[in-house]
Amino acid sequence: MKRRSIINRNRANAKKSTGPKTKLGKARSSQNARKHGATAKPDPESVAMWLRVILDDPDVAPSDLLDGDREVRLAVELANAEASLRQAENALAEFEAGKAEPSEIGKAFQNDEYHVLEALDAFEMSEVEMGKGFKLLHRIRREILEETAIGGQRHKSLRAYVGIARNRRRRAFDAWMAERTSGAE
Repeated sequence: MKRRSIINRNRANAKKSTGPKTKLGKARSSQNARKHGATAKPDPESVAMWLRVILDDPDVAPSDLLDGDREVRLAVELANAEASLRQAENALAEFEAGKAEPSEIGKAFQNDEYHVLEALDAFEMSEVEMGKGFKLLHRIRREILEETAIGGQRHKSLRAYVGIARNRRRRAFDAWMAERTSGAE
């Protein structure tokens, strides 16, 4: 009974969630797949490689799959899930190693930081204007950290994508194994 009430509460909360509201939030979320590649469609060659491993057939070709039975379709699904997981894990590892390309929004913030610093240095300003400039600079740097720091929003997103990909692979593997064992009986 308690479990059912938790599920109902979670569903009610999920209905309230409508995604990002601010322009910055919408801009950030609209670039999620593009900025890190963790959720992009996997490379067909990587999927084919995993499919050859799963089917234990080094000579499997796409034409062999056209008339595939349910087991083959599930193997293709598992190969896609495996390739997607590797892609998400690679994106996370690259980010954590400091080798990830800055996102478009990260590049924009870095550009803004440069221009604010340039303006603070080049123009005569009152103390109030300087204070506003430094406040803006602080805000920009905080946003850059969210994009680049371990524990920042981008890092959290990448970790979540890896978790989602792992769950997808587990479900695909379970379905494939269930089909194989039911066909063997």
